[in-house]
Amino acid sequence: MMLRVVFVGWMILVSAVTLAQNSYNIIRTDTPPEIDGNVNEAIWEKTDVATDFTINRPVYGEKSRFHSEFRMCYDNNALYISGRLYDPNPDSVSYTLSQRDDFGNADWASVFIDPFSNSITAFSFGITSAGVEVDGLESANGNTDNSWNTVWRSAAQRTEYGWSFEMKIPHSAYRFPNKDIQEWKINFSRTVRRVRETSTWNPIDPNEFGTITQSGDMTGMEGIKSPLRLSLTPYTTGYLENSYDNPLGKQTWKRRVTGGMDLKYGLNDAFTLDMTLIPDFGQTISDQQILNLGPFEVRFNENRPFFLEGTDLFQIGGVFYSRRIGGTPYNYRDAYNNLNDGEEVIENPSVAPLINATKVSGRTKSGLGIGVFNALESRSQAVIQDSMGNTRNVETNPLTNYNVFVLSQNTKNNGTISFVNTNVTRMGDASDANVSVVQSNMFSKDGKYRLFTSAKVSSVMGEETVNGHNFGARISKVSGVWRYNIGYWEESDTYDPNDLGFLFNNNERGYSGEVSWNDFEGSKRFFRRNFRINWWYTELYKPQLYQNTQFGATLGGLHKKQFYTQVRAEVNPFGEVNHFESRVFGKELHFNESIFFSYFLSTDYSKRFALDLRAWVKDFLFTTQYGTNLRMSPRVRVSDRLDIILESSVQNLQDDYGWVSVQDEAYDGSIIIGTRDRLIVNNVISSRLVFTNRMGIDLRLRHNWQQVEYSRFDELIDEGILRETAYNPLNEEGISVHNTNFNAFTLDVNFRWIFIPGSELTIFYKNNIFQTKNRLEPSYFTTFETLFDQPQINSISLRLLVFLDAIYLRRKDKK
Repeated sequence: MMLRVVFVGWMILVSAVTLAQNSYNIIRTDTPPEIDGNVNEAIWEKTDVATDFTINRPVYGEKSRFHSEFRMCYDNNALYISGRLYDPNPDSVSYTLSQRDDFGNADWASVFIDPFSNSITAFSFGITSAGVEVDGLESANGNTDNSWNTVWRSAAQRTEYGWSFEMKIPHSAYRFPNKDIQEWKINFSRTVRRVRETSTWNPIDPNEFGTITQSGDMTGMEGIKSPLRLSLTPYTTGYLENSYDNPLGKQTWKRRVTGGMDLKYGLNDAFTLDMTLIPDFGQTISDQQILNLGPFEVRFNENRPFFLEGTDLFQIGGVFYSRRIGGTPYNYRDAYNNLNDGEEVIENPSVAPLINATKVSGRTKSGLGIGVFNALESRSQAVIQDSMGNTRNVETNPLTNYNVFVLSQNTKNNGTISFVNTNVTRMGDASDANVSVVQSNMFSKDGKYRLFTSAKVSSVMGEETVNGHNFGARISKVSGVWRYNIGYWEESDTYDPNDLGFLFNNNERGYSGEVSWNDFEGSKRFFRRNFRINWWYTELYKPQLYQNTQFGATLGGLHKKQFYTQVRAEVNPFGEVNHFESRVFGKELHFNESIFFSYFLSTDYSKRFALDLRAWVKDFLFTTQYGTNLRMSPRVRVSDRLDIILESSVQNLQDDYGWVSVQDEAYDGSIIIGTRDRLIVNNVISSRLVFTNRMGIDLRLRHNWQQVEYSRFDELIDEGILRETAYNPLNEEGISVHNTNFNAFTLDVNFRWIFIPGSELTIFYKNNIFQTKNRLEPSYFTTFETLFDQPQINSISLRLLVFLDAIYLRRKDKK
């Protein structure tokens, strides 16, 4: 069956002509311009000018009425770029300040350079009208990874005609071929925030797939050599931590100083080595903790810079989840599961210590991308104490090595064929793991059609070796007004990538399809509109049992008053059979047929006040079970230096039901399903106060509250049948032990000062409070009466980070 689908996919790959591209001829300069943003040096008048920009958003195709002039020149050390951005109403240009790598609400301009002309990855350098720098890596599908950072110089100025800028980008800041004559792909972009218009020098047609593939050409650069690319970034961090337990009336203070270093080294013109030694990630933002009642673990975002920057190659295949590294120790629970009478755990580190991490990545002249990632975790131990004060140690994490290896070859028409291998090796008796992936992404000559295939094999080597597989294929039309795709995937019941990857559950087979209509030309009321219908069907892989069928339709559009609206409807006509909720395979739980409706509204962010609104309702037919959710997020720009974003959501789940952990010995061996009402409130306050384009404060306060009240318990029998039971254990206060009041309160305040490019001083304050109890509160607000009396952790840290460039140091020595 699938071979036939793949064959048909190859047969529909057809050819077409390539659109014409703009060309820019760059010149060499013997006198580099001063980077002050004024664009008044003589060299700029000698260069070609890139102008006549074409609107990309909100409506593609017309020439922009905002005149733009971009110019470029170069010498042996750097690339120089300038821009004059004309505006018929110069007083209306937005100069809102923001932090680095955030365009904020200002006007901005950027350049995209693809030195290898492979249309896979481009370097992006942008600047706002307020002089804020934004750099990143642009991928073929138009997504930008702003976690990639390098050191360069820029300046912006207000002018009588609008604003202007200048950039100096050292050749050491990016990779380029080591050859005499350079032929690059480039593009320039400009955004006028108040009208939300984005225009580009070389047109980017949204009806076509990809953005880098629609870049222009740059010629004229000759005789530059790839410089020494070596930088060291040593840092030191001092912590002051306070653990306060109000009910016990005691507190502890801890002080510690850490140090480490990041290193970047250009192995050659195409490959870069990144290394972090004795890393310290204590200044990362707090995780968004929730009360998890489901059968699968919670996936947290990666917030550590080293694991975010330049990891595009390592994301191929979807089997690398970097939070596994330096995460919870492998045998963390062993300390509690092996206690003798009278013993208690007095120390158990919750994070495995990371010794170092290294990554090497790049792409050869023939288009072969190579990536190697390696990280080493140290051993960790818990300390257990008995009633006599004697202690013993229990190993909770063995010495562990993580490795990722990637090969990704460019093919015709901007396609790729890739191989990925992840490996986890642990010392001692702990299990090891290995996952291998072969993935292809092929396009037709005209770029309209895509065939995606992926095959994965996992092996977990413990007392026995368990092998599993994953296979998927998708055929898509990816450009044009009408687009569609159809896909298939399967995961065997033994497929397990979770030692270094993330998968909620295996043992699944599925089919999916989608048809969408995309209007980029606009209408009387809308700039853009889109409509799509989709469906999917899933079943167990082994045995082949039904799981879920769903149909959905979405209609959305960007109004000419600059607000976006979207409505969606879903129907599950046959109900759902959940094979995992019971935690016992073969004991499925049934849910009735359901319908779902949602609405989304997002108003104009360029205004001082804007609002995001999302609401949904889900009803399980012929039952009393239903759910509602309302999320509102107003944002206020108090001034060009201060903005505040509030986010408040209330989710109400009535007569929801799911597995509970048995707390009564009389029911040991029974599968108990509890019917419950769940009320979930999540409030977040985010604020940013910016003093200069290199100094500011970020604040994020989050409170997640969930209250779960059980009304009945049933025993799950075969074939999803629920049998009434008297099970209902109570605590000493006569309250169900399963009723839960959960609070997660986190506060993160970060002051950041980039005192010279690449070097910064940060002060980070954290406050964490977590509470779980059986007694329910009459309302959300009464939970605050006792919340701040709970044990809490406060910490403040100061970090000094200094960027050292070997080229600069070598030139200084020569003087």
